[in-house]
Amino acid sequence: MWPSIVAVLGTLAGALTAGLLQHRSARTARIEQRADGHRQDQLAAVTEFAAALDAHRSAMFHRERLALEDAGPEHQLDAQTRSHETRAAITAPHIRLQVLVPELSGPAQEAADATYALRKATSRSDLDARRHEAKEAAAAFIAAAAASLGPQGG
Repeated sequence: MWPSIVAVLGTLAGALTAGLLQHRSARTARIEQRADGHRQDQLAAVTEFAAALDAHRSAMFHRERLALEDAGPEHQLDAQTRSHETRAAITAPHIRLQVLVPELSGPAQEAADATYALRKATSRSDLDARRHEAKEAAAAFIAAAAASLGPQGG
C-alpha cells in the first residue's frame, strides 16, 4: 500500500511542478510580448515624428525660398498651404513620441524648433544655414533615438 501512496504523491508532485513551470513560462512569454510591442510602438513614434519633421522642413524651405525670390502669389499661397498642412502633421507624432519615449522629448523639441526657425530667414544664405541647422538637429534626434532604443540602449 505504501508504494502506491508514494507513487500517487510523486505523480501529483510532478504534475504540480510541470503546471507551475508552464504557468511561469507563459507569463514570461506575455511579458516579453508586451515589451516587444512597446518597443515597436516607440520605434514607430520616432519614425513618424522624423518623417513629419522632414516633410515640414522641406515645405518650409520651399515656402521661404519662394518668398525670398518674390515668386508669384499663387505659388506662395500653395507653398504656404502645404507648410501649414505639414506643420499640423507634426503635432500628433510629437505628442505620441513624448508619451512613449519621454527621454527623447528634448532632442525632439530641438529638432522641431530648428525646423520652425526656417520661417525667420532673411536671405537665401540665411535660409540655407537654417536648413542645415534643422537637418543637423534632426540627425541629433535620430542619433539620440538610436542610442535610447538601439539593441544596447533599449
